[in-house]
Amino acid sequence: MFQLQRRVRWPFVGLQLSNIALNSSHAFAAVLYPWIMYDLTRSVVCMALIAFVNGMVLLIGMVFGGYVAEMLGTRHTALISAKIGMLASLMIAILYMADFLHPGTLLLLSFAGSILDGPATVATEAKTPEIARLSRLSSAAAVSIDDTIDGLLLLTASAASAFIIAVIGPKDAAWWIVIGNFIAMMLLSFSLPRFRLGPAPKLGDILHAGRRFRTAAVSLPFALCASAALGFFMVLQIFIVPAALRLQGESVAWLGLFIAASATGTIMMNLHLASRHALPAPTAIVSKALLGLALSMGILWIEISPMTMMVAGLVAGLANGWLSPAFVAILQLKPPRDCRPHVMGLSYSIALLFLPVEYMLTGAAMGLTSFRTACIFLAFLLSLGAAVGAAWVESARDEEPQAVD
Repeated sequence: MFQLQRRVRWPFVGLQLSNIALNSSHAFAAVLYPWIMYDLTRSVVCMALIAFVNGMVLLIGMVFGGYVAEMLGTRHTALISAKIGMLASLMIAILYMADFLHPGTLLLLSFAGSILDGPATVATEAKTPEIARLSRLSSAAAVSIDDTIDGLLLLTASAASAFIIAVIGPKDAAWWIVIGNFIAMMLLSFSLPRFRLGPAPKLGDILHAGRRFRTAAVSLPFALCASAALGFFMVLQIFIVPAALRLQGESVAWLGLFIAASATGTIMMNLHLASRHALPAPTAIVSKALLGLALSMGILWIEISPMTMMVAGLVAGLANGWLSPAFVAILQLKPPRDCRPHVMGLSYSIALLFLPVEYMLTGAAMGLTSFRTACIFLAFLLSLGAAVGAAWVESARDEEPQAVD
């Protein structure tokens, strides 16, 4: 009986295990590949370029993720993405180990490996409720487990990867990405069901999803301002702090200190918000998140040291945790089954909308000036964005039609 129950639960368990392996390898790649790019080019602009390309590919993939997933099917989309990612990471590891890796090759392989990440994410997330039913779990329990695991990985995987890279070195760490992708591919092949293809998708479905999103409870100005804040938080972890460490010749372990402190700050703020009787107003969310990120940049401007890494990371994490209500509103939409992939893909893409632009903006600022000058420039922009964003969100709320008794 126990074996039968375990076998019935397998599709959902296998999917979660594959997500753990895949997200861990993605976290390693997000830390390691820009680090390798700087080794190859000694340029922070090229370091930003690889992050920009991957961010842009992910953003576009999210927008069209539902279309691709419905055209190829959930299982094929996820498996093709895992296979391409595994082969691309394998080529990078082999070439880097043999000292034959060139910047253009790294950029091309990184692009190829992430080209279907967006559609694969949308495909599996959209099918989570159905996989839960096949595993005899309630949709609510499955979504809760899925969100908890994703949240824990988001908070811990990047910090762990930075420490591991510092201990074993970047060349050996490149193979960890290959192993993670291979494990994810095998788990997906054994656990993901073969769903029946629906009617041929239409590009107009994406526009329909956009109209449905506009009718959601979250206002568009609020969503865009929150997207800008989240994007900068990710740029801070993936590009700004690693670039500062590379310029000063410091260890990647210091990046682990920053990310671990930011994860701690995020958890602290999430617990604080959970204990409140009422959520903060949208204007307060926007202004305080952006000001917190500006303060984090100011701390980094003072000095690059283990202590400032931890303090700046904690402040940035508190700002990121303060954004949680915004992304609960943006990402937890409950669309009907027929348009679920398109709405989910659009929600993810809006959450990451400003990420590629912020990579290039920060890369250009650091490449054309210096790290300390870029800190002042970015802190000023974030403070200005806090004021403008709060006023814009407030004006949008004032213009909303009021209910008539």
